[in-house]
Amino acid sequence: MNLLVEGGYIVTIDGSRRVIRDGAVVIEDDRIVDVGKAGDLKNKYPRYEILNAKKKIILPGLIDAHLHQTQMLARGLADDVDLITWIHERILPYEAVMDDHDAYLSALLCSMEAIKTGTTYAVDPGGYRMENVAKAMSEIGIRGLIAWASMDVDDPARPIPKELKTSTEEAVKRNEELLKRCQGMGDGRITVWCGLRVEPNVSAELIRKINDLAVKHGVGVEMHNAVSKEQMEWVLKRTGKTTVEYLDSLGVLGPHWLLIHMGWITDKEVSLLKQKDVKIAHVPGASMKGAYGSIAFGKFPELLSNGVTVCLGCDSCAANNSLDMFRAMYLAATAHKEVRYDPDLVLPEEALEMATIQGAKATGQASMVGSIEKGKKADLIIINPNSSNWVPNHEFALIPNIVYSGEGRDVETVIIDGKIVMENRKIKTIDEVKVLEESQKSSERILDRLAAKFGLKLEPRWLFI
Repeated sequence: MNLLVEGGYIVTIDGSRRVIRDGAVVIEDDRIVDVGKAGDLKNKYPRYEILNAKKKIILPGLIDAHLHQTQMLARGLADDVDLITWIHERILPYEAVMDDHDAYLSALLCSMEAIKTGTTYAVDPGGYRMENVAKAMSEIGIRGLIAWASMDVDDPARPIPKELKTSTEEAVKRNEELLKRCQGMGDGRITVWCGLRVEPNVSAELIRKINDLAVKHGVGVEMHNAVSKEQMEWVLKRTGKTTVEYLDSLGVLGPHWLLIHMGWITDKEVSLLKQKDVKIAHVPGASMKGAYGSIAFGKFPELLSNGVTVCLGCDSCAANNSLDMFRAMYLAATAHKEVRYDPDLVLPEEALEMATIQGAKATGQASMVGSIEKGKKADLIIINPNSSNWVPNHEFALIPNIVYSGEGRDVETVIIDGKIVMENRKIKTIDEVKVLEESQKSSERILDRLAAKFGLKLEPRWLFI
């Protein structure tokens, strides 16, 4: 398709952070070939199909740097519990009873919500049955990064379901199989990295071998780290080191690592992360809902001021219950101000960068996505600001309004890889009603299996009659 997206404000997030009035973006196939004033480009490309975006805002597609695709059918399953209960009594059992079709439907539903709220690139830290996730993401048209969530050890007091636990060698094998099967699926939109789940469930040997595998294949490593006080103390007690220091002592940390959550780190670790060029995914929504401590105790303002690459994620609808990156930007730009009593601590411009170009840098894709620039992939969203949650809207407040006033439902059109995936709020690649209906049925079957296998049965706190 040769397409000219014309009109409105283009928020480029290029090196100069230009915002172009009455702008246009020219797309050929999957690439942006020109960006500038609409009048000039319409004369230069007279035969291109026009997509009217007048009086609207054109943004780079949002990058959700932490999104669990296979947890979508667990919405409501793990609300209002501590993190250990969340993992060991709710989510791991849920993952253990899923089948291939559940994983496929979960990913379809997850990607559907992501696209409808402006996410064009979803970074999954890893789960199981991930070939089904790659298939679903390929079909719906989203750009994605996936991994396999390695675990090779557990604690007898907190056992891992046998369906999920592997040996060290088996975990490495599963990662390599996923790399070979799914790398480059979806016309190149699907990327595969290596994955480690969380500190208490991975051995030092597995950490080293997964890092070696990632280096061998030229990919990155994703891992949840320093998620809660309890997990930070667990690492300190067993290794004598803080989380980041422990990983560094294993000789693995580097620019190819993406560490997730990171709410319990020290000033010394901030410096170490900067020194090693490790990337960090901030997940404020999940932390505030699950009381992880990332806002009250996290060092994210310090990470930002030290120039560490900090991107932004939603987590999952089992942890955050929302995949709206506009909400994530709002929380990133406001919550730290409240805790530190500093009204300009994290600016909305920084939050928008975290949701776009910083996510691209964190995944090694900054030359491809994250901004609207000539030569990059054509991943764009069009926002309609002509509604009560935006008006009045002035140029001095345009970026703040995106972060403070914007919502996922303001996104009208989504273009990924040069293809219009959603137009006028309707996704063009799937039957949305069918996905919703089948996902509800699948989730009910999962609940039946959880009750039969693990004795898990949830009841409402209020009376239903």
